Amino acid sequence: MLEQLNNQIAGILFYSESEYPLTILEWGVLPAAGVQQKIAALHDVESQVVRSVDAVTFFDQICNPADPNDMPMVANAQRFHELYLFLKENLSDIQVSRVETGTSIPVYITGHQPDGTCIALATTSIES
Repeated sequence: MLEQLNNQIAGILFYSESEYPLTILEWGVLPAAGVQQKIAALHDVESQVVRSVDAVTFFDQICNPADPNDMPMVANAQRFHELYLFLKENLSDIQVSRVETGTSIPVYITGHQPDGTCIALATTSIES
């Protein structure tokens, strides 16, 4: 599954005021309820700083580029759409979380494999 996921994210960029790739993180067996606490601990922040974002809304925004004539953006959006379909087919409890502590915002897309192993896709959003 991880090799397939790695192929899915190869070349995808998360666009904000900058462009960042996605990185795969393996967090071992972790209940869905513990994901935000894990993210908060990684960044040494209080858990209320970690904000949940609706996954459907998150992917809808990414998969619908503002300029349909910008072919690189359209291709990237299509790749994100394919990634989302892959995640929904292979993981449960898909969550999107943001660590909102400044202009450089860590973003995590998390889900669980059937054995309870938590997989995270990490990226960064720049928002000034």
